[in-house]
Amino acid sequence: MSSSIEDILRDEIFAELEIEYPDDRNANLLELGIDSAGFIKLIVSMESKFNIAIPDEDLLFEKFSTAGLIIHYLTEKTIA
Repeated sequence: MSSSIEDILRDEIFAELEIEYPDDRNANLLELGIDSAGFIKLIVSMESKFNIAIPDEDLLFEKFSTAGLIIHYLTEKTIA
């Protein structure tokens, strides 16, 4: 993969969702404007861009509430 996970997350996924990528990876995405529809779009985009399937048991906002948590999750899924 030529681009890093964070680059794809920032430049492609967040851009598509029209949410500004936070300077602080620990900033809560709810405070940045993501709503339930945006969360679903985030999940679908991650599955598509990274060619992964996110199991139903992982579909909890708490697991994806910050950019840092998303990067950690994607790192584990794409390396495993």
